[in-house]
Amino acid sequence: MKRRCFSLGRRKKKRVQPKRIVRKIPKVFMCPHCSKQSLRVSVNSKPSDEYAVAEAVCGECGFCARFKVPKLYQPVDAYGKLIDLYDSFQGDIGAEIRAGKCIGELDGSREAGKENESE
Repeated sequence: MKRRCFSLGRRKKKRVQPKRIVRKIPKVFMCPHCSKQSLRVSVNSKPSDEYAVAEAVCGECGFCARFKVPKLYQPVDAYGKLIDLYDSFQGDIGAEIRAGKCIGELDGSREAGKENESE
């Protein structure tokens, strides 16, 4: 006679559910100029303004960018716009960094490059 092992009258054990890992949005990004993980992006908005101002500063090479973004943008979204701005920048970024200037729409350096193209 076969003997079967059943747990008679016992409660069924609960299976432990694995905890879901929630990824956090990064606060420090990779600098497009020096390729180091040292670029801080901050988005500052005033209630009276239509747009917010995003500022990105690298702690290693001194790269700086200041540009307008919609108020709903998070630092991750502003970083994406920064990469597009960096790729489309016409001029010597190294010279801008040495002079202590920020690239971007708010500092006039990008508009100056566009004016020279139209002439």
